[in-house]
Amino acid sequence: MMNVKTLDLNLLKAFDALFRERHVGRAGARIGLAQPSMSNALNRLRAQFDDPLFTRGPDGMAPSQRAQELAPQVSKALAIVIEMLEPPQFDPTQAEDQVTLAVSDLAVLRLAPLLLAFSAEFAPKLSFSFLPLDKRELVANLDSEAVMLAIGTFGTLPARFHRKVVMPDSFVCIARSDHPEIDDTLTLDAFVHSGHALMTLNKDDTGAVDRALKRIGMSRRVVMTCAQFTLMPDVVANSDLIATVPKSLAPIAKRAGCKILMPPLDLPSWESEMVWTQKTANSPLGRFILDAIRKIEWQETAPM
Repeated sequence: MMNVKTLDLNLLKAFDALFRERHVGRAGARIGLAQPSMSNALNRLRAQFDDPLFTRGPDGMAPSQRAQELAPQVSKALAIVIEMLEPPQFDPTQAEDQVTLAVSDLAVLRLAPLLLAFSAEFAPKLSFSFLPLDKRELVANLDSEAVMLAIGTFGTLPARFHRKVVMPDSFVCIARSDHPEIDDTLTLDAFVHSGHALMTLNKDDTGAVDRALKRIGMSRRVVMTCAQFTLMPDVVANSDLIATVPKSLAPIAKRAGCKILMPPLDLPSWESEMVWTQKTANSPLGRFILDAIRKIEWQETAPM
């Protein structure tokens, strides 16, 4: 009885080549073996299966009855091994997956149009789901593959995650275009004496602006807070409030009826990162999406 534990899978390749070519030399060339090595493989096959398998005849190496029975099984076994070791090539034009990303509302504004345009050209059957970025659930959602990747500003994350800067940004100020007290240049005096709208995810009413003002011994009056940057343009365009927002929001603010102003004090810039797992990096679809985001040429915001 054949001992499966001693079977060399390379012998199955030799068997398959012999069955297809019916010639020792051509079979060896097919799988990269010299004729002596191929002859040795045939001898080992005969011993392994206790059957002549192939005998020389007028039309080449004729398969025995046993070889004819084995041929489809060997071919199937090799196909399984090849599929296991060499998975099918990913064809983005035929992919029909849904790609789920966790991003801030501001990142959706910047990323979605560019990513959808890229997908329409190279992967038209993909669909996208942009979920709110919940940093408290970020690690769990990435590990469980509830989201493929996340884009935002992050502090310390587990070392197992990959991360890459994708969206640099900085602050600008916005005010309604016909604001009665603010011209095209925003002075520090007008800034601190205006009512402010502040985007914050916390319950307090302080942010980067307040820390910058504190360094120069000044403060401002925050009249309202909310948790979404995208609400700010409409609020500001319909009130006398001003707001300090990311520059990437400037096109939305202009369309809402706001003017864009340089802040009258030094404020920090920052960079949003893309974060993903090794599972995503190993996935053909994941690699396609990661490459797509890396290749996107981020559009500049509207001119000041």
